[in-house]
Amino acid sequence: MRTPLIHALARYGLAAFAVGVAALATHLLAGIGDAGLTPLFFAAVLLSAWYGGLGPGLLCTLLSGAATAFLLVQPHTISRQGVQDHVLRLIVFTTVALLTSSLHGAMKRAAEASRRAREAAESANAAKSRFLAMVSHELRTPLSPVLMVAEMLEQDPSLPPAMLKDIQTIRRNVDLEIRLIEDLVDLTRISVGKLHLRQERLDPHEPLQAAVEVCRAELSDKELDFAVELAAEACRVEGDPVRLQQVFWNLLRNAIKFTPAGGRIRVTSCVTAGQTVSIEIADTGIGIDEPQLSTIFEAFEQGDSDIQARFGGLGLGLAICQGIIEAHHGSIVAASPGKGRGATFTVTLPLPAINQFRDGANSGQILSEPALSETGAGAV
Repeated sequence: MRTPLIHALARYGLAAFAVGVAALATHLLAGIGDAGLTPLFFAAVLLSAWYGGLGPGLLCTLLSGAATAFLLVQPHTISRQGVQDHVLRLIVFTTVALLTSSLHGAMKRAAEASRRAREAAESANAAKSRFLAMVSHELRTPLSPVLMVAEMLEQDPSLPPAMLKDIQTIRRNVDLEIRLIEDLVDLTRISVGKLHLRQERLDPHEPLQAAVEVCRAELSDKELDFAVELAAEACRVEGDPVRLQQVFWNLLRNAIKFTPAGGRIRVTSCVTAGQTVSIEIADTGIGIDEPQLSTIFEAFEQGDSDIQARFGGLGLGLAICQGIIEAHHGSIVAASPGKGRGATFTVTLPLPAINQFRDGANSGQILSEPALSETGAGAV
């Protein structure tokens, strides 16, 4: 109780003190300028309203008006015309002072409301992150033994084909569920700045090749025209190979998912001015509308409802990719000519000051397996 009372006394006390100082200074300077209205009273009102808010500002205005009237109305100035002039000046001063006090009070209230809203938003965001982390852990724990049992049953030769097919369906869906939960965990880590990277000096083409290997079956199933052309000379970056593979895998999976059978996917790389290496994944899929390009990396963003209904997912992959690449001090951007005209995602990673190695054989590197550099339907 004492603290608010002391604070209120300080606010209103400052208003009275400011008026007293302004009146004394005006009286002492009467021979130099105006005997009553001086900028000092306006300064007193501004100070009181800024520090104390509307109440102290109004008190300062009232006291300033009284002090000004006392200073203006001197015996030698008492006349009808003089009184009218002084009253008019007091009215103008009071009006301006009231407007000033009201404006400062409104600004102070707005700043306080903004502070409270920001604190509430930060608290809600922290609570959301804690909730996601807790729920993700609790959901993943019981699924692990289910996946383990399903994988064991898949290896049982005594199971009839129909039951084996059901077991495989269970295993695939449990695996998908675990993957979605892991995405939630990653998103939570990124949002609270606790994404841990195990960085090492590596060739960025290596995690890219690993991601291609993981996606090989899906590329083959959709008979996509797929080619990888790594024109960048062999280079090294500081990065986490597992996390970079996760990024390339997400981008490749999206390209495969959103590209119809018989479509085309191209993966290329290049070194930009010797400072960065760029890896580009371009497809001829459903494309992205221009308004969605500015929001596509936001969590849970899936475009329009039609895309969500057709392709499913939580819309976390690109948000996680952006978080991982930014943690590597790189960037990821999306480009598309429009809906139905494909999309291109470009990952750019910085190269250390001394990063390039040349061995002749790796210049203009193509993935080692001939099938990866072929073009035509089903080339993987």
